[in-house]
Amino acid sequence: MSIFRGIAKLLNNSIIFKQKYSRNVIVNFTRPKQTLAPSLKLQKPQRKEPGEIYKWILLMIPVTSFGLGCWQVYRLQWKLELLQMLKSKSNAPPVPMPENFNDLQTMEFRPVRVQGEFLHDKEILIGPRALIENDVAMPRAGSLISDPKKNQGYLVVTPFKLSHNGEIILINRGWIPQNLRPKEKRQASMVEGEITLNGIVRLTENRSPFMPKNNPEKGSWLYRDLHQMSSHLDCAPVWLDAQGISDPPEGWPLPNQTRFTMRNEHLSYLITWYMLSAFTAVMWHRYFVRKLPLL
Repeated sequence: MSIFRGIAKLLNNSIIFKQKYSRNVIVNFTRPKQTLAPSLKLQKPQRKEPGEIYKWILLMIPVTSFGLGCWQVYRLQWKLELLQMLKSKSNAPPVPMPENFNDLQTMEFRPVRVQGEFLHDKEILIGPRALIENDVAMPRAGSLISDPKKNQGYLVVTPFKLSHNGEIILINRGWIPQNLRPKEKRQASMVEGEITLNGIVRLTENRSPFMPKNNPEKGSWLYRDLHQMSSHLDCAPVWLDAQGISDPPEGWPLPNQTRFTMRNEHLSYLITWYMLSAFTAVMWHRYFVRKLPLL
């Protein structure tokens, strides 16, 4: 019985406590929520709109493309000056052929003077090649303004035996039209005996992409591979572009066929970058400043 009385007494005390302090407890626990809520709202950081971040990120497109356009202007000027330097170098007074042919590796586009005789029986033709007239390559065959009868032709490459040491080198005598390809039509140009001539040093030429390979067995030569040519013709890997009068006798190869094959596409690059910069700058101003739709 004493146990039940103790339990009843505890229950009675808990009811009295609940009735007496429940209002204070509720007030004590609810009042802090009402007082802390405003402070929590004030401490909440404000986030920037996503468009504000994208605005400055997208601005880098016109700025960067404009900078790349300026860089291409500098590269274009550098390439034009380099081409002009090479042309001036090719017009310098000729120097004697060096005894050591390895020295020619640093003498490309330099004129040299040689003395010897041609070996016409070992002549080869490279082509088809376009004629260079007045230092300007004429339009290639197939264009609307080209003249196939004048434009399509070959370079006459003839081994040349040097008088002072007996070495054999290659001389690009010049360009001939397609109708003069047979030797019998060029008999007058096949000079015999010892002569002196000036030529511009040229190094080996790399094969362009998608260009067929040379085929010595069929007499098909498309590009200047000095190592392959020297092995086939049993001569030194030395090549000179013959210099001479621009209007030789009829049937003679046209000399001065030096091609300054240096890639120069900087003008198209700078136009592309500047156009991209202008277009993206207009779109950026229209969308972020004037608040207009892009289209």
